[in-house]
Amino acid sequence: MDEDHRYGGCPNMDSWTRKSMRMAIRIFGLRPVCLLLSATLVCCPGLAGWAQDDPPSTDVSVLSVRPVMPLDLKDFVRQLRINNKNILSKKTEAEIAATGIERAEGAFQPLINASVMRGVNRQKNTFEEELTRQGLGTYEREANDFSVGMTHLVAATGAKLEEKISLSRSLSNTDRLDPSRPADAFNNRSLANVQLTQPLARDAGNETTEARLNVARLDARAADFTRRDTETSVTAEAIIAYYELVAAHQRVAAEEKKIRMGERLLGEAQALRRIGRTTDSDVWEVENALVRYKSAHSDAVQNERERENRLRTMLLVEDNSQGIRAIDDLPAVDHKAVSFEHSLQTALERRDDFQMRKVQLEREGIQLAYSKNQTLPRIDLVASYGLNGLEYSANRALSASNMSDYPNWSLGVQFSTPLGSNRQAEADVKAALLRREDAILNLKAVEVQIANDIDSSIAMRSSTAERWSWWQQTQRREEQQLVVERSKFAAGRSDMREILLREERVVNVGLALQEQQVGFVRAQTMLEAAQGTLLDRFR
Repeated sequence: MDEDHRYGGCPNMDSWTRKSMRMAIRIFGLRPVCLLLSATLVCCPGLAGWAQDDPPSTDVSVLSVRPVMPLDLKDFVRQLRINNKNILSKKTEAEIAATGIERAEGAFQPLINASVMRGVNRQKNTFEEELTRQGLGTYEREANDFSVGMTHLVAATGAKLEEKISLSRSLSNTDRLDPSRPADAFNNRSLANVQLTQPLARDAGNETTEARLNVARLDARAADFTRRDTETSVTAEAIIAYYELVAAHQRVAAEEKKIRMGERLLGEAQALRRIGRTTDSDVWEVENALVRYKSAHSDAVQNERERENRLRTMLLVEDNSQGIRAIDDLPAVDHKAVSFEHSLQTALERRDDFQMRKVQLEREGIQLAYSKNQTLPRIDLVASYGLNGLEYSANRALSASNMSDYPNWSLGVQFSTPLGSNRQAEADVKAALLRREDAILNLKAVEVQIANDIDSSIAMRSSTAERWSWWQQTQRREEQQLVVERSKFAAGRSDMREILLREERVVNVGLALQEQQVGFVRAQTMLEAAQGTLLDRFR
């Protein structure tokens, strides 16, 4: 028998009417129901369209008129590492710190010195000078001085080495009195000299000489570790935010499911009320529930929008003309146990903030050694050796063969120290000691924090996995109870309120199950961040 003939030959009967008729037939039998319905339609033909009098269903399938941009997690993290403000800021700081190495290396770069000077001197002679200068009255001298040299620091010993060659071309009015010299010929005096200044106490040795360079290198390493630590923490926050958006999508879908379920049950309740199968209060109960579902759906949509904007903020994206759809599913819950000892060992080897603190401790050790060196007196060995020449011709004056006949050298020791204790250096040592103690304390504090972070993450991971299992069992039971309740309702041993309650509980248990999945993702992400291995999955 086709559907129209089974229900009294009513071809225009809608689906809700058919469902209500089927339910009534199970209870009262086919013939009485058909007779009752036929009589009702004959007497009250206006009731034939009762199903169309129900409030129109709310279309919740379209969340927004905005276009939606699909986004997977790997692409999101890739964009994050390129555009995030905090990551870019730390990257810039690391690049700035790296320039400190070049600055410190500049101390060992040879320095070229060159000068060109012209001078004229005119002064009145003294009585004794007048006797030797044959009554000239004044002494006049003009000179052109040229020099070029190079100075550089020897890293191994801290010695300062200076090589210099100079030429002074001079002529005075007394020189012109010599009849044997060529007319207007200048005196060309040359000097080639090498001077070595070797510290013997303060500033002596490779460790002290390269202290600033080593500190700059450690500062650059610390800045790079800080950059990576910031990248890890921002990525961890981003992963959690991404999966919270996934959960927000699912919550919106669940609220839509509740609305559709409420509209369906409202239609069934209204149909049953018309045949006297249920009361007005049951219909009102469903109507009130439907209002709650729509209100919860509006809240879910708002929450979804806030989660989208959180991702945009991380990416420095202002354009909100299109929505963001997180297309990755929530990861499966892993019940595998995690070893605390292994995680802690991994963290101590991989955590960037811990490595940064170790670098800072090493840096303060170098600073302390340098400060202690500065308390020593300055004792420098100074050695100098040079050749000089004097000729009318500049080329002959600079000739090595001519200069070699006139060597000069000096060797000595220079000493200087504050009168009394070196208060400035001692204060620097005290400050360096305190900074090193603070660095040791910070390193220990990070180690304790790492251990506690790992313990909390493992415990959270275990507890969320356990709760997920419990909710999974609850979900199966709720689904079974819904089937049982529907059977009881069809048999007339239940009411619409129980059906509404059971269907809502099935959806709510699904949301609770999803919440535990998000909690597991958060715990797993925090564990990987605590171990320093989070970025490994996005290489």
